[in-house]
Amino acid sequence: MSSSSGNYSATPKAMQIASMLESAILNNEYRQGDFLPSQKELCAKYGASSRSLREAFKVLEAKGLIEVSQGKKAYVKTNKLDQYVETLSMNMFSQDNVDLKMLSDLLDVHITLEVSAARELSRSPARGPVVNAMEECLRRMDRDLVTIETSGDKAAIEDFQVNDFTIHFDVVNSNDNIVFKSIYNTLAPQIRKVMASFPETLEERRKKVREYTYLVDAMREGQTDLVVAMTLVYTTNVKNKFVSTYMTDGNTTNHA
Repeated sequence: MSSSSGNYSATPKAMQIASMLESAILNNEYRQGDFLPSQKELCAKYGASSRSLREAFKVLEAKGLIEVSQGKKAYVKTNKLDQYVETLSMNMFSQDNVDLKMLSDLLDVHITLEVSAARELSRSPARGPVVNAMEECLRRMDRDLVTIETSGDKAAIEDFQVNDFTIHFDVVNSNDNIVFKSIYNTLAPQIRKVMASFPETLEERRKKVREYTYLVDAMREGQTDLVVAMTLVYTTNVKNKFVSTYMTDGNTTNHA
């Protein structure tokens, strides 16, 4: 699937550029039919090499947002991701088995859905209840950490994982886009299973709670750029951890 290969091969710098350009396109800074600035102008703007910019363009092309022709400027095909997300999900649902390649594609969808939802939530004047719910999850995770440290209680570990997932679930479901919510709610059980499959040390769990605290604070203050950056880092790390854990040798066998 082109979208997956585009995301997987791109360097961190290219993904950063792609995220910023994607945000500009989704916010209608570049409208459907508009040409993007020249590659030379964009390289200067983002302090990037032409290679990084080309990789970023491939990511945006895979999502159907832009089209690049030889010797011409890239132009915006659409200001929405609905078609990209719907196509990915339909391709996954057409598969008979839940294999590693399908789960990898699912995590690409996860990145797109959550980053888009976090961007919109950070700008919503009605974000207070969702942010409050995220803070409540963090309080529970803090309590779980105390129990995990003192006794290693399995129930506390499971509760930590539930609240971890709930934070992300609440962000995506805050979005008014019916298509996004429907797709995410269908895929959520598999995403949760993937997130819970990685072993974590106590310090890794503490680090996660600290990072979520920064995210919640940025969300409450409406710091959209920071919210998007932190959400992109987290969701991309989940994808990369999955790839390094289960697909390092090109393995695509079924994942429990």
